[in-house]
Amino acid sequence: MAWVNIFCKGGKMMATVERIIQFIAKYVTLWVILIAVLAYVMPEPFMPYGGCIPVCLGIIMLGMGLSMSPNDFRLVFTRPKDVIVGVLTLYVCMPLVGLGIGKLLGLAPMLVVGLVLLGCSPTGTTSNVMTFLAKGDKALSVTISSLSTLLAPVIMPLLLLLYAGTYLAIDGMALFLSIVKIVLIPIMLGLLIRKLFAKQMPLVLKFVPLATVLAILLVISVVVALNVERLRAVAMMAALAIVLYTGCGLAIGYGVGKILHASPPRRKALTFVVGVQNTALAVALGITYFDPLSALPAAVGVVWATVFCSFVASIWGNRTADTSEGTV
Repeated sequence: MAWVNIFCKGGKMMATVERIIQFIAKYVTLWVILIAVLAYVMPEPFMPYGGCIPVCLGIIMLGMGLSMSPNDFRLVFTRPKDVIVGVLTLYVCMPLVGLGIGKLLGLAPMLVVGLVLLGCSPTGTTSNVMTFLAKGDKALSVTISSLSTLLAPVIMPLLLLLYAGTYLAIDGMALFLSIVKIVLIPIMLGLLIRKLFAKQMPLVLKFVPLATVLAILLVISVVVALNVERLRAVAMMAALAIVLYTGCGLAIGYGVGKILHASPPRRKALTFVVGVQNTALAVALGITYFDPLSALPAAVGVVWATVFCSFVASIWGNRTADTSEGTV
């Protein structure tokens, strides 16, 4: 009977670990705020880890790959119009929104580059969570976020050359290779691991949120630590820019769905896939290829987008969901 006791103890321990991970994932916004404050007050311990940011993004993308399946791309074939509208709205509108807000507020060139960089980034996986909370079309959200991420190595360098090339020299090929390395390869590796170790995936996936949250916290802490002096001068303007940027993104996504007579669940999905982007990717590329200041808008965006979009999603989710089908 000894093995029974060991098994029971192991089961209880695993249940405890799961509860801890769920708690950490549930309050990720709180941890982001706390780590940002800590890095601002005590930047020195975090500053040497700038080179770890691409690795952290790779961990985040690996987690995305582990969580993906072929079904995530099913809507590309069954509802291509919906998916194309979402991807085009994201990549056409948001770089222009970032550039426009930067010019409107008269921001420093590197902050403008940071807003453009964020605007050129694919949809973040957080949009799927927000769509779920809002009782929106989660399948559409997952498909658009997955497809926009896979297209990022080609689309992002082109958009950055077009909109940010006047502010600084951009090596499009180097950006392409970097995005392939820190985004595409980890996702493909995650998909491969998921296929080869399908039986172990339920256990592995329990730990993916923890790894993702820890990676995000390290990214935020390093960006804040590297920008402490600049934050004192530009924090308010950067925050205002992100508030306007996020609001515009959500409004554009919702407006496009409304104009095209999408059903309410699809409008909700379009709202979040356009308004919530991959801030970790923008931070990593800003730190690696541009200037630490260019990573600041995305770093601020992690906190604001999570807080504000959670509020919007909760309001929608508490209403009676309209599940009627419509077309985009």
